[in-house]
Amino acid sequence: MADFTGYSDDALALLHELPTYNKDMFASAKKRWNAEVLDKTKAFVDDTIPFLQEHISPTITGAAKVNGSISPINNDLRFSPDKSPYKDHLLITFWDGASKKTSPVLHARISADEVGFATGAMFADDLLDKWRGLVDDEATGAPLAAAIELLVADKDADVAGQAVKRVPKPFDQDHPRGELLKHKWLQVRWPEPAPPQIGSSDFPEWFVGRLAATRDVHCWLRDHLYG
Repeated sequence: MADFTGYSDDALALLHELPTYNKDMFASAKKRWNAEVLDKTKAFVDDTIPFLQEHISPTITGAAKVNGSISPINNDLRFSPDKSPYKDHLLITFWDGASKKTSPVLHARISADEVGFATGAMFADDLLDKWRGLVDDEATGAPLAAAIELLVADKDADVAGQAVKRVPKPFDQDHPRGELLKHKWLQVRWPEPAPPQIGSSDFPEWFVGRLAATRDVHCWLRDHLYG
């Protein structure tokens, strides 16, 4: 795989145009898509992993392919019948474990004018009770809450994953970390304007430099929830 050299103006224009495409239009642009976007994204995945391992966790990995680290660009119209067949952004996932389905993950969301950052995890049934116990325990719950609060304060991050409206029993409704106890999954995320580096080989390092702010949350998930 060639080194990542940046997304060209043509690549970003194509991403911006995709929501207006139908399947025939996309088929006509497939060669352009592969050369300008997909191949560059595979290179981005490969070049980003070493920076993630250096600055966030040495065991982070990924796979430079569609349905590996790279989500398909098409929308699933069974669940979004009023949307374009195609997204206007790339969603790229890295994971810290044997499988992205059973590990804490890190995300890049790349569009023509914006880069999104995220860390989080899905709580399988066997992890939900463990999550709640860890959040309840002052020794483990307080550092996680502080790390999330710092991202909210510094990055204006959104904290997603609340699946119940009330603090679950047997925890007190006024529990100091009651909002986290309501979660059945967790994602802490924020967007930033796309930087000039998006068009150069410096983009993987720039991206990880910003995403490194999630290190404490990510490592808590790795060490406590999945450890």
